Amino acid sequence: MERILLVFICMCLVAGNIPYVRAQTSIFTLDPHLLNWVKFNISPVTHLPYSFYIPENDKPEIYRRMESSGALKGTIERMITHEGMDIYDGALYQIVLSMTGSEENLIEASLADHYYWQGSVGDTWNIRAGYPINTFVYDPKNPESVSSDISRLGKRGFIFRIIDADGNYLVTDPLDGKKSLAGFPDNDRLHWVDWKPVAGENAWVVIAAMQIYHKKYYDLATGLYSQHSDSVELKLSRELARAAMILQSESGGIRMAPLGTYRNLKDEEKKDFNEKDWWYRHISTENNISWYAAFRMLYQVTRDPQYKKAMDAIERYLRFVWDEKQGLFYQGAYFINGRWVISNENFALDVQTWGLACIGPKNLDEWFGSGSAWRIWQAGRKHSGFFDKQGNLLGVGFTDEHDRISVEWSAGAMTALTELADYYKVRNLSWAIQALGDKFSMRKSMESLHVDISKSLAAYSYSSRRGDIPFGWNSHDPQVMSLSSTGWMIFVDAGFNPFWLV
Repeated sequence: MERILLVFICMCLVAGNIPYVRAQTSIFTLDPHLLNWVKFNISPVTHLPYSFYIPENDKPEIYRRMESSGALKGTIERMITHEGMDIYDGALYQIVLSMTGSEENLIEASLADHYYWQGSVGDTWNIRAGYPINTFVYDPKNPESVSSDISRLGKRGFIFRIIDADGNYLVTDPLDGKKSLAGFPDNDRLHWVDWKPVAGENAWVVIAAMQIYHKKYYDLATGLYSQHSDSVELKLSRELARAAMILQSESGGIRMAPLGTYRNLKDEEKKDFNEKDWWYRHISTENNISWYAAFRMLYQVTRDPQYKKAMDAIERYLRFVWDEKQGLFYQGAYFINGRWVISNENFALDVQTWGLACIGPKNLDEWFGSGSAWRIWQAGRKHSGFFDKQGNLLGVGFTDEHDRISVEWSAGAMTALTELADYYKVRNLSWAIQALGDKFSMRKSMESLHVDISKSLAAYSYSSRRGDIPFGWNSHDPQVMSLSSTGWMIFVDAGFNPFWLV
């Protein structure tokens, strides 16, 4: 069997059938069961997608397990799982719909951007973070440079990372129907509480908007875009990019969030940070990889040099967080004692795979030396690989772990492996074969986390088990279906790399 697989991989490489995905004007063939679920799992009120889905029979047990985090954290987690939409997940939904190329799906994909541009969803009257209404500061020397006044079009700040897809501000606990909880933040009456305008999620709003713009207005015959400066996708992307560039630090990296973004600090953090500046004084490498793609798309469409300048600055930051000895990117950096310092508290698998998929093996080898892209994957595999007894790679986790599979992060790894195989097939055939071997073994393994919800609906689980993730959230039980997992698996099977436009 292994010999047959090896022969198949070699035939694929020689035939050039490993898609180095750049031309994304094609209409892709998508699994109809997965596409049906993506379109089905939306709010009946706003028609925005939910990030998660739990079959009715599993909800009581799954919701009770969330209580293990404590009454307060469990209630908030249930609210988000029940009716929340992470705007990153929403972006994946938009990209999936745009891939089909149909006019109906493009209209549905654009709906979220209209809400974002409007600045409100249902009872949540302001989803844009700035100054002075909800007091988020992007530039301490000029607080008014980024506004939270939703009427100041083009000058507003980031979108909050998780919003209530139903547009509710007041909510009910789906476990027991309670509407209040003693000690709930600000007010015992249960209400939406996740007000964090995080850079990475907003980069994906731009990526999705530009994918839609590309699908609508790119002429494959001429290689040019028709001009639509009034397009909501372009206006929104420019506005969010403006806020991101104001947050770009002297290191070249974009800060995680503006001043005023709350964090409940650990004891060891309290000596160096306060609850309202932790996010501002940290940089996430993953966030910056996402913004690198977003700026590249904006530059490609507009040829505005400010976006190329922003990309160059991020490249400078990425060189700063490169660990030459291990051949990987550090998780991020933080500002202390007047300078930016490497943050290496945790290994982040997605930083490695997204770096490969977004920056590309060719650029990485040119930046850091021949074979660097391959070293990045080997480091990721070593730190986060989940293997069977025969040593086959079944998936990857989130950090230093070998007992949990994230479908989303495994799909990101498969996207990276496609890029590696294509780049190295004429430079190091052995590496290309190994890359495809890892991709194929992971792809087969993902079917254990594929769930048929009905005869026409199917989705992928968030992960193989529930557990803490050191980046601020929990992975979910396999009974929890995930929009991010399903979206990324659609990308893998379609041979689509969402970080690129051509």
